[in-house]
Amino acid sequence: MKFSGNGIVALGLVALLVVLGVGLFASPDYSNLPSSTSTQLSPIMTGVQAVPIALMAPSTPGGGYTDPGIQLSEAHWQGLEALPLSVELKKKLKLPMRLQGLLIDEVSLQSAKSGLMAGDVLVAVNSRPVLTLEDLLRESKRIQNRNSATLTVYRKEEWKTFTLQVAQGDNLGFAQVETAPMILPGDMRPHPYRGPCTLCHSVGTTGHMVPDPDGIILPPPPIRPNARIPHQDRGPCQVCHKIIN
Repeated sequence: MKFSGNGIVALGLVALLVVLGVGLFASPDYSNLPSSTSTQLSPIMTGVQAVPIALMAPSTPGGGYTDPGIQLSEAHWQGLEALPLSVELKKKLKLPMRLQGLLIDEVSLQSAKSGLMAGDVLVAVNSRPVLTLEDLLRESKRIQNRNSATLTVYRKEEWKTFTLQVAQGDNLGFAQVETAPMILPGDMRPHPYRGPCTLCHSVGTTGHMVPDPDGIILPPPPIRPNARIPHQDRGPCQVCHKIIN
């Protein structure tokens, strides 16, 4: 049988289509996929065949997701707020890289009365090392029924000790710990990369109010001509207020 040039080309195209068809419709081999107890596979339709993909992490009852191993981000105890002293914070605050402890970034109430200052680095409670938020939680629980404790901090290249004390009849209680705030799915990262977002944040829509109540500004009320100004001078009244008779 003889074939013309066009016939040979046509046969070649048919053979190519047959090969491609076999590749498209053959069952894929997943035997070499890495096994994982935390990854489930589920088929979805791609228009040709079912292909397994990794499912997202299971949702929580509130409709969001919290990693079972999520890290603590801050602690509050008798008016002090403490943060993990990361390498990033040491660089920003020009602290010794070898220094370990918790950065006290806010003080009020009994902590302020004790002499602690924002910027101190807490390193011990009652002479027991406090290097992580978990340490602070544990050590504060040990003395929660007492009414005083000594706190050792690093401040401007010096080690200082202060007495944290509550009123007679009260007790210190123990530190309250938190993770980083919940973020919305798809939120942009507001800081340098620190690993997967779910390492520190829950992801969902139930963890915060939007907009922030502190950020809500009520519309300025109408005022009458020559009304007594209720605040400091902020410019012409009619810029913000409707003037009524």
